[in-house]
Amino acid sequence: MEHRGVLIDPSVLKKMSEDLGAEHKKLEQEMYAMAGTEFNIGSPSQLSEVLFNTLELPTTGIKKGKTGFSTGQAELDKLRGLHPIIELIEKTRELAKLKNTYSDSLPKLADEKNRIHTTFNQDVAATGRLSSTNPNLQNIPIRTELGRKIREAFIADGDKVLVSADYSQFELRLAAILAGDESLVNDFNGNVDIHTKTASEVYGIPMDDVTKSQRRDAKVINFGVLYGMSPHGLAAQTGMSFGQAKDFIDQYFKLRAPIRKYIDDTLAKARTEGYVETFFGRRRPTPDITSSNFMVRAGAERAAANMPIQGTEADLMKLAMLRVDQKLGDLGDQVLQIHDSILIECPEENAEKVAEILKTTMEEIAPELAISLRVDVSTGKNWGDL
Repeated sequence: MEHRGVLIDPSVLKKMSEDLGAEHKKLEQEMYAMAGTEFNIGSPSQLSEVLFNTLELPTTGIKKGKTGFSTGQAELDKLRGLHPIIELIEKTRELAKLKNTYSDSLPKLADEKNRIHTTFNQDVAATGRLSSTNPNLQNIPIRTELGRKIREAFIADGDKVLVSADYSQFELRLAAILAGDESLVNDFNGNVDIHTKTASEVYGIPMDDVTKSQRRDAKVINFGVLYGMSPHGLAAQTGMSFGQAKDFIDQYFKLRAPIRKYIDDTLAKARTEGYVETFFGRRRPTPDITSSNFMVRAGAERAAANMPIQGTEADLMKLAMLRVDQKLGDLGDQVLQIHDSILIECPEENAEKVAEILKTTMEEIAPELAISLRVDVSTGKNWGDL
C-alpha cells in the first residue's frame, strides 16, 4: 500500500484552498465587526483581549496562563451560546486547519504521478492498530461537510473505481462477544438497531417511540462506555445535565451488566498480572495501573479496559487485509486502510467481484467468534462518494 500510493486530484485541492481562504477572510471581517476592532485571530493573547476585555465575556472557570485567559477549545466550550463570535472562532479554526493540513499540504507530498505514499506504522499505536504518518491519511475529517470535501480529492485512476469495505459497529460487536453479553450478541445476530434498542431499554419506552435525540444519546454511550466515558463526558457530548448523564450510565450498566463485569475483570487482571491481552493472546503491559498519581492511573485504566477490544479489532483487521490480498489476485489493489475499513482501487468491470470478496472475506474472518460481523461496501470514483 505504501509503495502503490493513493491518487489525488491537485486541481480539486487547489480550488478548495481558494474557497477556504475566501471563507476565512469573510468570517474574519464578521468578527472584526462584532469586536469593533481588527485583531490577529491566530494570536491567543489578542483573542483573549478581545473576548474578555473588549466583549467582556465572563472569566469564571476559564483557565488563566502567563499571557492571559486561555482561548483553547475546552475554554471556548464554556463560552458557547454567550456570544456569536465563539462559533465564528471555531469555524475559522476549522477552515485554517483544513487549509494548512490538507488542501495546501497534500499536493506537495504527492509524487510526479500525483500519488501520495503514506507510511503505515505497525507498532506505534499500543493497541496494535496501524497508524499512518507523513501524511496521516487515517485522520482526514469526515464528520463535517468541509472535511468530506477533502476526501473528494482522492480519486481512482483513469476508468478505475474505488471500493470501500467498512466494518459496522465493529468494537461494540467485539465487546458483546468478549464480555459474553448474550442479549447484545443475539440483538446483533438478529440485525436489531442496537442504538434504538439501547435507548428504548434505558428510557423504558417502546423502540417505536425512541426519538432521534434519544437514539443519538444511546449511540454516544454505546461507544463511549468502551473508553471509560464519565458522566461529565456524556453530559458534554449530549447536552444532558450531570445528574441525567449519571443516571443514564447507571441504568446502562444495569442493562449491560456483562460488559461492566468484563471491564472490571480486565482491570483486575491488569492490576494482578501486569498486562491485558487480545482474544488472540497479544499482550500489552500495564505498569501504570498501580501508579500513585491519580491522572496516570486513570489513563492507564482507560487504556487497559479498551485494549482487549480495540486490540482484537486490530488483529482481525490485519488478518482480513492478508486474506483479502490473497483472494484479490490481479482484480484490484489495496490502497488504504483506515481503522475499520479497507479501500481498493480496481477496474470498473471488477468492482462487483471485488465488493463480494471484501464483504465475504471480512465478515467470515473469525468464525470462532460467535457473533456476526457486518461489512458495508460502497463504490465510487472518489473517496468522498463512498
